[in-house]
Amino acid sequence: MNRARRRLKLALALYLATGIATASTFAQSKSSSRSAHEAVAVRAPQPKAIDYDKLTQEATDLLSKYIQINTTNPPGNELAAAKFLKDKFLADGIPATTWEPVPGRGIVAARLHGIGKHQKALLLLSHMDVVPADPKEWKTPPFSGDVKDGTIWGRGALDDKGPGVVFLMSMLAVKRAGILLDRDILFVATGDEEQGGKDGAGWFVDHQQSVYSDVGYVLNEGGGIRVLPNRRVFYSVAVTEKTPLWLRVTASGPTGHSSQPPAETSVTGLLRGLQRLVEYHPPIHLISPVENYFRAMAELGDGPKQWLDLAASLRDPVFQKQFLSAPDHNALVRDTLTPTVLGASSAINVLPATAYAELDCRLLPGSDSKAVLATINKVLNDKDLKTEIVRNWPPVSSPQKSELMSAIQTLARRANKDAPVVPTLIAGFTDSHYFRQKGIIAYGFVPIELTHPDELKGIHGNDERVSVDELGGGIRRTVELLKILGGR
Repeated sequence: MNRARRRLKLALALYLATGIATASTFAQSKSSSRSAHEAVAVRAPQPKAIDYDKLTQEATDLLSKYIQINTTNPPGNELAAAKFLKDKFLADGIPATTWEPVPGRGIVAARLHGIGKHQKALLLLSHMDVVPADPKEWKTPPFSGDVKDGTIWGRGALDDKGPGVVFLMSMLAVKRAGILLDRDILFVATGDEEQGGKDGAGWFVDHQQSVYSDVGYVLNEGGGIRVLPNRRVFYSVAVTEKTPLWLRVTASGPTGHSSQPPAETSVTGLLRGLQRLVEYHPPIHLISPVENYFRAMAELGDGPKQWLDLAASLRDPVFQKQFLSAPDHNALVRDTLTPTVLGASSAINVLPATAYAELDCRLLPGSDSKAVLATINKVLNDKDLKTEIVRNWPPVSSPQKSELMSAIQTLARRANKDAPVVPTLIAGFTDSHYFRQKGIIAYGFVPIELTHPDELKGIHGNDERVSVDELGGGIRRTVELLKILGGR
């Protein structure tokens, strides 16, 4: 008995220690720490009250410093950010570790241990890399992390460093308050998401299975709390997303001096094919999350009555034309085929042997990549135009009903009594698909409340920012969600 007590005491001490956790001990700590927690749970004191004002100020300082670490992708260079986040966890005694999949790229993970024996862990996912920002177009330098007028400014404030700080500080709040959850909470921040995630989440799921082997649910970017112009509120939870079919189309032709052009060149052949593609309109395909989303918007008073039955309304040619004229609506009911990159000669007076275009095609769940590619080749209608796939993966969705979805619905009732929880499709893609492909339920939902349209425009745009109040509100709601999902 004394030997068992000594082992238990040692395990508990290891858990509470603030030393560095290596990649190997990080995964092994899951079982030993849980055993220690189970033994002390019987005499655990009541949780402490959380000072959310103090926590929000700490989160504000953390996000400001996090934004100042320039992780523009390409090249990313997220390793410094990964170590920055790891040190924050270790300072509070939460085991954490980092990986470097390729030189300079970073991933960080940290685990808050619960006391449940059989509960599936929840993974809080974010990414550290950000898209480029032109300082000339911003009101404040994009990597300054300036805090002014109650707002934190900088690239990544919402996509995706702000949500990462919300998740991190929520775990620290639970740990500091002594709240014992029935499941583990795993924090993972990856790199390379903005370029597809191969050297980030893709590497992580393929090489670190032991770290997430007990994970049943993932919370990631892609949804949140939306406040409509009429002040009605709804919780948007992304259960699926469009998948990329990125293509390169290449045309060949004679070379020579451009002062004596032949009737057909690589450039003219490419342009004619692209024009046919631009004039092609993929068929409408309405999936249930999209139909339910528009119905909910109509019921909340933020859309016309036709949205109550969108499938029937789209059979009206007049309404269909008006509906599809909005790019965001069109993207939710169709595959989209968008030329984004053009390349040809390196000199104005030289006929190039080849000209190419890159197409950003986004496919709805249910679309078949091979069939879409065959249609594109048919529309291009030129045997001299060669298409090759740059990036593609099969679309994967998560179920609309689950323990995690029920917890989000409970949160909505408690925080906003009349707020519906609306499962949605997002037109972009996130790292969620890597986990869905492993059979893990993944939802896009960060409980930050966004009221002003300009806040959403800042994502991949200029003057990205998040209010200090909403950073704190996101932490408060995430803590509540963790208590609901991990309640005993």
